[in-house]
Amino acid sequence: MKISDSIKISFRAVAANKLRSGLTALGVIIGIASVIIMIALGEGAQNLIIGQIASMGSTTIFIEPGAFDPKKGGDIMQSAMEEMSLKTLTYDDALALEKDPLVEAVSAIVFGVDRIVYKNIDKKVSFMGGMPASREILDIHTIKGRDITNDDLKSNAKVAVLGYKLAQDLFGEENPIGETIRIKKTNFKVIGVLEEQGTQMFMNLDENIFIPLTTAQRMLLGTNSVNWILAKARSEEAVDETVESIRLVLRERHHLYNPEGDLSKDDFKVMSQKETARMVSTVTSVLTLFLALVAAIALLVGGIGIMNIMFVSVTERTREIGLRKAVGAKSKDILEQFLIEAVILTVLGGFLGIVSGIFLSFIGVLALQKIGGLEDWRFFVPYQTVVLAFGICVAVGLIFGIYPARKASRLDPIQALRYE
Repeated sequence: MKISDSIKISFRAVAANKLRSGLTALGVIIGIASVIIMIALGEGAQNLIIGQIASMGSTTIFIEPGAFDPKKGGDIMQSAMEEMSLKTLTYDDALALEKDPLVEAVSAIVFGVDRIVYKNIDKKVSFMGGMPASREILDIHTIKGRDITNDDLKSNAKVAVLGYKLAQDLFGEENPIGETIRIKKTNFKVIGVLEEQGTQMFMNLDENIFIPLTTAQRMLLGTNSVNWILAKARSEEAVDETVESIRLVLRERHHLYNPEGDLSKDDFKVMSQKETARMVSTVTSVLTLFLALVAAIALLVGGIGIMNIMFVSVTERTREIGLRKAVGAKSKDILEQFLIEAVILTVLGGFLGIVSGIFLSFIGVLALQKIGGLEDWRFFVPYQTVVLAFGICVAVGLIFGIYPARKASRLDPIQALRYE
């Protein structure tokens, strides 16, 4: 029998049981769509995070509290909540790093959440205490009023610079400069409004309040420690040298004897933008792979469903198989026909799964952009994923279809004809 004849017969057999064929392909559709969605969203998240890190500049250096954990790779996101409670970095550390000739700019940063009150408006907001250099490092500029100065730091000034959207929410079309707002029962004078920034490192800077570091520490948080220190190297070529210099300064200040340079013995972590991007990329890649493997379980279930349906099909068509063998069909022809049927079901399911996965990924990205406020999250489906998904469909059809097909091809024609 010609292969074209086997294909025609297989298509007729699939079309004869539309509902059963559709339900059989559904498992493959769900599996393939899940794999594509997980990989597409994972790639999008990775590109978003790396893009936001890169936007901070290739000379930016992150300094965090807490020892480097070799098992976790020192990932910047690995223990963010834990690090918020660590107190190994201080404002004085930042002042000491300012004196390093390799460092162009330094800013210690603290974070907090509290309620802000202006007239009859009362809302919960995030605030960031920083130094004047933080705007330079983060590339943030004021569009109204002025920025925080060193005099504000020295005097613990109760002044605030508002994020773009927060200023609109509180004051609308009014000029906020010189107005007074209250944070945690403390009055602050508004001295500036920042340009629109959007979301960076999953923080919506447009809804933040920026105040002097010393004011935030003493009046709002009651602490001498800082959550982060940001530093800027004088050139991209000097980043690695600057990172090592910062480690030496902090080890001396923290009285850490570490001549071998063992990072796990430090009580801080120093990472360049390049290192941070690499670590984040590694973590998101592993997470994406894990999610894709979980989604692949649905594909495995779909394959098992196809095998079960093919067994049912073989049982239902036992007399047909016996008749075809009686008139001269070979075992190879029967094997070929049932294999083709299995592949048709999986390829059909795979095609619909690919289309569904791409469509749902696009919808998911739109939801993240519009509802989640992640405007920089981009829709991206690697073509390798589509090719791989299609290959998996064919493989599933062959793997899960071969056993029922072999069973059909080995049926004795006389016994098959007697089958009731």
